[in-house]
Amino acid sequence: MCSLGVRVRPSTTIGGALHIDDLLRDGYDAVFVGTGTWRARKLGIPGESRGNVLFGIDYLVDPTSVAIGQNVAVIGAGNVAMDVARTALRSGARKVTVYARSRHISAIDDEVELTELDGAEIVCGKAICAIDDNGPVFETAIFDEDNNVVGYEEELDHVAADTSVIAASQVPKDKLVLTTGGLETDHRGLLSVDGHGMTTVPGVFAAGDVVNGPLTVVHAVAGAKLAVEGMTSYLGL
Repeated sequence: MCSLGVRVRPSTTIGGALHIDDLLRDGYDAVFVGTGTWRARKLGIPGESRGNVLFGIDYLVDPTSVAIGQNVAVIGAGNVAMDVARTALRSGARKVTVYARSRHISAIDDEVELTELDGAEIVCGKAICAIDDNGPVFETAIFDEDNNVVGYEEELDHVAADTSVIAASQVPKDKLVLTTGGLETDHRGLLSVDGHGMTTVPGVFAAGDVVNGPLTVVHAVAGAKLAVEGMTSYLGL
């Protein structure tokens, strides 16, 4: 990239000291946003702030920064949850259990297979309702013949775990939205774009997870190609 003339400016946060408006002021004709979804989505349950609880996306940034213990409970069944489970096993955990609310596992099949091969167990039908000092507390789902959740058992399931890791999706950080006038999002905080990848601010384009939510690299690349075509047309190239 550098050999093509691309300049890289490290250690620079847009939305901190510098804003998107500063970039447009200083001569950039178009701006592309591909910041992803790096803020964990909290569940709003009692216990999320306890010392024995982590958020999956934060844990994966630096797994060596915390001692997770021997018994780990992972809340969620997406790709990040599988990454957390496999990382925990590689970090010394002896028992890792992934808990899914329903029988639908949102992680791709390869991730699920590799997670189970590494030694993690996946338990379905567990809806998290709290986390106490001993570990997560679940409601156990009741399924019909079509595997739809039709209710929950009365007795709560108290699970023992040294660490509970919440991996229930992510949302974008809001620095850009708070510091850029006219930059609109949907109800999930994802940037709104038109059919050409342009946001509600002229000249500012976006693609990837910050637009679609946490998906795959394939989706991100497809969105980026669309945005590049939109930027090229916008610049008259």
